[in-house]
Amino acid sequence: MILHRTIKKMSSKSKLTKTRVKNLSNKITKTKSPHGHHKLYQPHHRIDKPNISLKYIDLHYKSFDDLKQGNNIRKFDNFLTLLNNAPDWEYVYEKCKKTPTNTKKAIKRMKSLGFDPVQTEMFHLRVSNKFRVHGFIRGDRFKLIWLDPEHQINKM
Repeated sequence: MILHRTIKKMSSKSKLTKTRVKNLSNKITKTKSPHGHHKLYQPHHRIDKPNISLKYIDLHYKSFDDLKQGNNIRKFDNFLTLLNNAPDWEYVYEKCKKTPTNTKKAIKRMKSLGFDPVQTEMFHLRVSNKFRVHGFIRGDRFKLIWLDPEHQINKM
């Protein structure tokens, strides 16, 4: 509703024709997500049910095979269980001590993977005393980039 009013204001102040405004309004109302939100509306990720994506994982740094040492597979499994049972991201941030990933080498590594550190808030979550996972939030998903079982990335 607010978006429709904004479009109408824009049409009165700009060169948008009534037909273009109507077409834009129709597109917006037809593109609702399964949750009832418009695709243009992104609900704040802090209230969403946490989930994780491995789409952008950089296995050249550390792979799941590297988690065999030090009981890290069990620790990662516990982290996934925490995510699965968490009511929202705020809970995960509190439990896992969300901290920025912002060292010069980490930023350089982000750029080499094609991420813009200015537009992508990279951070890490604590899995255990030493073990961290680094990534960012897009939509309602944590995009896991690096497994860091020895907590080395922010110490580079």
